Amino acid sequence: MGTLPLRQTEQPEHPLVQNPIQPASRLDPVALLALGLTVLACCPASAVFGVIAGLLSYGRIRVSNGKLVGSRLAMTCAIASFVIGILSWGIGDRFQSAGRAAMNSEVRLAMDQFLTGTVDPNVWWTGVDPKALLAFQQTVRERFGPLKTGSVTQTEITLSMKSTAQFRMVLESPTIQTVASMTTDVVTDSATFLPTIRIRSIEITIPLEQDPKQTEQPMKFPPKDDSAMPDTLPK
Repeated sequence: MGTLPLRQTEQPEHPLVQNPIQPASRLDPVALLALGLTVLACCPASAVFGVIAGLLSYGRIRVSNGKLVGSRLAMTCAIASFVIGILSWGIGDRFQSAGRAAMNSEVRLAMDQFLTGTVDPNVWWTGVDPKALLAFQQTVRERFGPLKTGSVTQTEITLSMKSTAQFRMVLESPTIQTVASMTTDVVTDSATFLPTIRIRSIEITIPLEQDPKQTEQPMKFPPKDDSAMPDTLPK
């Protein structure tokens, strides 16, 4: 008897190849950082870092071979941070200019009222004795005669929990010209949200033609030492 040939196991022409398990894609954390910075992009520093983080995240995602996602979010955050930063810078610059102009105008008005004898201590001043202020005002008017405020320049501003600003102004009359400086507290007006001033001190320089020997100190209010300026606050 003949023997049956052994049946060979059929092999597929194209054997299946098991693909290795690919790790799941995840959102790039730098894109989330860019999103957070974009929310705070009204601050110039946050806007700059938002643009940098967005572009950095976009580059990381492109070279991650699918391991990272969020390229649209990253690019959107970069563009949004740039636009918001530019707009905030322009608005902030205008707001700062408007605030400086408003403070200069208030300083001029306060000094004009002081020089003309219509000053109201409750409006412009902080932490002063009204009687002593009016006495100093009378002394200035008797010493220099009628004066008016010329140019007003903001020389320094310090922004902190208790902001202050310093101003320099020229006081003029038909016969003399002198310089005054003013130190103020800067507070925010609740109605306009613009900075306004509360005067802390005034110093008036005595012209050389009125003091040729230069032995007298500038007139200051409030005075730090009454003995050095006996005529500042007359009795």
